[in-house]
Amino acid sequence: MKFLENDTIAAISTPIGESGIGIVRISGPKALKIAQKVFRDKNLNKTKIKNFLSHTVHYGFVINPENGEKIDEVILVLMKKPQTYTRENTVEFNCHGGILSLRKVLETVINCGARMAEPGEFTKRAFLNGRIDLSQAEAVIDLIQAKTERSLSSSLSQLSGSLKKKIEDLRNRVIRISAEIEAPMDFPDQDIKEISPKKVEENISYILKEINSLIDTLDYGKILKEGINTLIVGKANVGKSSLFNTLLRENRAIVTHIPGTTRDTIEELINIKGIAFKIIDTAGLKNPENVIEKISIKKMMKHLRETKLILAMFDVSVPLSSEDKEVIKEINKEKNKSKKVIVIENKIDLSEKIDKKKLFSLLDVKDSIKMSLEEKIGIEELEEKLARIAMEGLVIPENGVVINNVRQANQLNRAKQALENVLAGLKEKITYDFLTIDLKDVLDSLGEITGDSINDEIVNDIFSRFCIGK
Repeated sequence: MKFLENDTIAAISTPIGESGIGIVRISGPKALKIAQKVFRDKNLNKTKIKNFLSHTVHYGFVINPENGEKIDEVILVLMKKPQTYTRENTVEFNCHGGILSLRKVLETVINCGARMAEPGEFTKRAFLNGRIDLSQAEAVIDLIQAKTERSLSSSLSQLSGSLKKKIEDLRNRVIRISAEIEAPMDFPDQDIKEISPKKVEENISYILKEINSLIDTLDYGKILKEGINTLIVGKANVGKSSLFNTLLRENRAIVTHIPGTTRDTIEELINIKGIAFKIIDTAGLKNPENVIEKISIKKMMKHLRETKLILAMFDVSVPLSSEDKEVIKEINKEKNKSKKVIVIENKIDLSEKIDKKKLFSLLDVKDSIKMSLEEKIGIEELEEKLARIAMEGLVIPENGVVINNVRQANQLNRAKQALENVLAGLKEKITYDFLTIDLKDVLDSLGEITGDSINDEIVNDIFSRFCIGK
């Protein structure tokens, strides 16, 4: 996507569908001129839009300038540069939310000199015109896709510039130390005192500590942004779909007394204690009797390999069966340090017949959640444990600065490596001119987070993930 500063772009900025209001947004040097062509006041008279005060609203109609035909009754919102989202002249038509009327308004605007905006192009212009940095631009899409109040709060913090300020502070520190190192070399006749290795080490160590603190927030940031995939596994008719529906607070999965009702995986996002969980209901593990069951069990096994959190369900009213042992075998096969298992003993309202000691031993666990989905017992305890396990071992920063994407983390790790090279160089008494190469790498790495030093391909890739109209 090539940025052309003389282009005026337009798009529908609200979801397509039937709604009370839909917005057509125009931004660029011809925005006022195009609005002038298509807008009429309540009496269908032409108006001088360029004379309107900025940040004002006006009632009227969008018309076809070729024949004067009314297209929609609208509210025009005028925002003159530079106090706009894109720092360009911007006009928004608040239309009725029907698909046809919105498309006709957009088509009319394009026929009058605008072009269709590409995905994320309004936000890209905000970035290229210096209103926001790249970390704030990424926060825009995170804000739109926020799944919980925690993720919303984190995205708002980043959009307000929390990460930008942090990275700018670190970059300024690197610039200052680089300047103190280079000044005596660049101006030998000025008798500038050379900075001591101890002072360089103190400054670099501080910057490295701060970068490590940011890197440590990645796991927490990813949970806020993406949620946690949580797989429910167990033999057929153990209560997996009942648990799925209970957590969702709705009857999403079919529940019957017939084993094997669930033939495919079902996924839904839920909010537990401010954390997003993608709950995955699976087919019961058993010997497949047909091709459909083979496919469903294959999909379940794939989720078992990839999912970080497993809810392993067992029916306490019957002894451990061969199917239960197969479930345990598959869980143990996929166990690792990053994978967590919560054992659920279901149907505690019935007489207990399961060998609990053997169950715990086979799974190498010390406790379980005792539940009766029939009697609504254990649900709150399970939700508490889910929220607690989700946060275990995570670094939750007090200042709200969180890294939540791999691109930012990769650049921080690159800066970390360069800083460690500087510290190693100081120990080995390498001359300062070699150390400045690594310091330049630190500046470039941090600059790629904010967009101060980044190539067009990366910028285009980031903004291509946005929806059209944002």
